[in-house]
Amino acid sequence: MTTPMDFSSLGSFLPGLNELPAKLEKMQKRTASEVVTAETGGGMVTIEATANMRIRRITLSKSLTDLSDPEMTEDLLAACFNLVIDRCREKSQSIAAEELGPMASFLQNNPLF
Repeated sequence: MTTPMDFSSLGSFLPGLNELPAKLEKMQKRTASEVVTAETGGGMVTIEATANMRIRRITLSKSLTDLSDPEMTEDLLAACFNLVIDRCREKSQSIAAEELGPMASFLQNNPLF
């Protein structure tokens, strides 16, 4: 039979653990409200999203919608989506580092979280 683990002293190893739920909640609120924007094709496609990767707006320039080249439109859209996703990821990592400090890298590299 195995003995249950005692985590009561975990707080001494990880200072600030008691504040973690409040910090996580604050981080979630920030990522839901901070806006990230990406554009491709010299502004022909613009995508606005929140840092938690929720798309808020997609804008296509009139010149793009008048083109008879759907492949170009598709390529610009795909590139813009990929760019905004990368920027959202960067922004959310930045927010996590600001809100959680050193705990952010521990949580990002720990499969339990």
